[in-house]
Amino acid sequence: MKPTLVTLCLLSATLAGSAVAAEKTDKYADYKAMAKQQAGNYAAEKLNLPTASPAGAKVYIISPKAGETVTSPVTVVFGLSGMGVAPAGIKDVQNTGHHHLLIDSPTVDYAVPLPMTDQVKHFGAGQTETSLALKPGTHTLQLVLGDWKHQPFNPNVQSEAITITVK
Repeated sequence: MKPTLVTLCLLSATLAGSAVAAEKTDKYADYKAMAKQQAGNYAAEKLNLPTASPAGAKVYIISPKAGETVTSPVTVVFGLSGMGVAPAGIKDVQNTGHHHLLIDSPTVDYAVPLPMTDQVKHFGAGQTETSLALKPGTHTLQLVLGDWKHQPFNPNVQSEAITITVK
């Protein structure tokens, strides 16, 4: 072979090898990032670590209004600003959560996933309103935004409790 041809062949092989190495490096970086995300999610779930909420996030009840007298079934419409709504179990979308409605001020532990009871309603499919069958009388309603594992954010993203009367 002529020296020029040998040089071109070596240069070509070196460039091809660099391209393959760069491609492998990028693939491994993606795998490492995915593994870190999965490990973080696993640790958060097993250790009940709360998800951080963004500054200024607010959840609120659009209707009924505080002090309103309503009839059953009561349509409750949820509002949210500074975050988005996503179904429970969606781990990889930051600054999203789903609604939980506390009825008649149940005692809940905000350091663990919220229980599912008659007084703690979960809206894990990403619903933004519901219809409640409430008995006549005075009731309190409060929204709490939960992360992918039904745990309240830290700091909590919760509405003011409102009182309504069902006639």
